[in-house]
Amino acid sequence: MASVKRKMPNLGGLQRRVRPRVEPEPESDTRDSDSQAPSEEDVTAGSGSEDEDDDDDDDDDGSDISDDDESDSSSVGPGIDVSQLSFGALARAQAAALAKKSKKVSSDSVAPEEENERDERKPLTAAERRAKLKRSSKHAPAEMTSKKPVSRKRDFIAVAKPQARDPRFMPLGAGSSSVTATPGGAGSKLEEVRARQAYAFLEDYQRDEMKQLAAAAKKERDPAAREKLQRALMSMESRLKTQKRKDREYELLAEHRKKEKELVKQGKTPFYLKKSEQKKALLLDQFASMKKGQVDKAIERRRKKVAGKEKKLLPYARRTAEDR
Repeated sequence: MASVKRKMPNLGGLQRRVRPRVEPEPESDTRDSDSQAPSEEDVTAGSGSEDEDDDDDDDDDGSDISDDDESDSSSVGPGIDVSQLSFGALARAQAAALAKKSKKVSSDSVAPEEENERDERKPLTAAERRAKLKRSSKHAPAEMTSKKPVSRKRDFIAVAKPQARDPRFMPLGAGSSSVTATPGGAGSKLEEVRARQAYAFLEDYQRDEMKQLAAAAKKERDPAAREKLQRALMSMESRLKTQKRKDREYELLAEHRKKEKELVKQGKTPFYLKKSEQKKALLLDQFASMKKGQVDKAIERRRKKVAGKEKKLLPYARRTAEDR
């Protein structure tokens, strides 16, 4: 048989394992082979011409093979001559490279899913829980979690507690709709004066109660009970004096306003008293009704009071070695 040199196939289309194909051998008689057998000269001449043709074809296919070898060499590894490897080894190397690439892609796609699952398993903080309680609209109720138990004590119908309304224990002017009322609920000075005028009869009751307390303290034999009655009497006297002082302060301011209104009618500029000027006017009026000895005692008491306040603001002296 004539030896035929096959061309090297193109390796660019190798995407699967290559199996050798079994070709059946042609059946020929020995006689035909003897008669048709070429001479040695024909064989050598034919082989030479075929070699030249094959060399030209190899040169054309060389570029394709070199490109395929470069792609395979990257998968096989550096420093390995791909031309010396068999087709089976190249196919196995290419299959291994594709398997690694698919594993890497699958791991990259699965990693974020696992991270999301871990994030969902983490315990949420109070702020995140509040953020999750969202509503579909502003009119819809907030979605509450079903894992939190509902309290057994429920108020289906809220019943308002009855509150005692006694003007003696309520802030003056509270609930008033007048312009002079303050936003906090307590009334202004004008509201307080109106309340004092409306409930002026309560002062008579207080004086009668003070007389009864003084008589009971005189008759009481138990020192503890007598001391208790005396403390209650002193407290009522102190409240009455404070109220008188406030009333006198309001009267002085009313007199000043009246004078300024008269001066404004005459075309003069009004003069408004500052807080410090109001205190001075009140002190002068208080000392005017006192004797000289009483004024001195009042001034001394005031001086001690101011000195005590200043002493509280001073820092404490540090202990030294001599104090020990």
